[in-house]
Amino acid sequence: MIRLAAFAACLALLPASAVAEELGTLRTFEDWTAGCDNGRACTAISLLPEDGASLWFLRLDRAADAAAPVQLTLMPQSETYPRVGTLRLRAAGVDVATLKFGEGIRKEDDGLVIADNRAVAAVLAAMRSAGKLEVISDQQPGGAEVVAGVSLVGAKAAFLWIDERQRRIDTVTAIVGRGGKPASAVPAPPALPVAIAERTTDGGPPPEALAEAIRGEMIRQSAGYCDEDRGGADPDSANMVRLGPGLVLGSVRCFSGAYNFGRAYFLFEEGAASNVRPALFPRPVEQKVEEDKETTPDNVLWNADFAPNSTEISHFAKGRGMADCGETGVWHWDGHGFQAVSMTEMNSCRGIMAGYWPNTYSTRP
Repeated sequence: MIRLAAFAACLALLPASAVAEELGTLRTFEDWTAGCDNGRACTAISLLPEDGASLWFLRLDRAADAAAPVQLTLMPQSETYPRVGTLRLRAAGVDVATLKFGEGIRKEDDGLVIADNRAVAAVLAAMRSAGKLEVISDQQPGGAEVVAGVSLVGAKAAFLWIDERQRRIDTVTAIVGRGGKPASAVPAPPALPVAIAERTTDGGPPPEALAEAIRGEMIRQSAGYCDEDRGGADPDSANMVRLGPGLVLGSVRCFSGAYNFGRAYFLFEEGAASNVRPALFPRPVEQKVEEDKETTPDNVLWNADFAPNSTEISHFAKGRGMADCGETGVWHWDGHGFQAVSMTEMNSCRGIMAGYWPNTYSTRP
């Protein structure tokens, strides 16, 4: 595995205001994880119980502008969830909302969005103090059935953290940290950067094989942070893309495990091993670096994938085999370097699959 902490010191060079204003971040509060991107759009997600007792989770989404509403979405992770009738939401033994399908609640993608604003307000009020939210189906004429229990432990802290990130504390717009200041006291969020347009591969196909001199130089440069045991056949050595006339993106094996496969990526000019240099894939998010933990150099990607006939590259770092935690990222080549397009992250391995993870970096078209 990666053995050298590298590229973390650059964060220390950023002024504190830049870190707070420009970088996305993620935090876990007991049974909830919350994340915000570089435009202060935030998401909070309840984590599934370790014992698998519930297959539903609750997701809160809120954009950063002062007037942005709170959206609550129930996320059933089973195809057998009710689709007709009503759902009752109960907290501390009291029904806080009754939602009829097609009216108070609507299906959107894989979730059930609470569409009744009064119900959203009632649920949020209950979530500030209750320890559990029960989802009760009245689908069956003969009686009701509890179909899910969502832990609210940590929800209040997660919402308060979102209020702080979105500069809503002490305003009438806050979820938890409410005060008397008007909505106009919430500052406008920073503008999202414009996404680098996806480019097609330029200059024809890449070389059929990686020249040994260039491969050897890549291994030499990555020796400080990749596994030492990289001998033998490397069937992915042809995983290359031509970025321009004479300029190629190539890679060498860096490490492998049961469910992650890492490669160190480099730019090189054909026939010129002396010009091999790391291809950097910046992670423009808050780095949670501790002295006793290792970080990954910006030229190493896990389980990377190229879009067909494109210079877009993505990675999916899995925290464990079932892929319910980790990091995803997408980068585009701008003609000079790779620029981040999007990132998501989940730091708690509690059953939330990629696709639902909070965004920590976003761009606009």
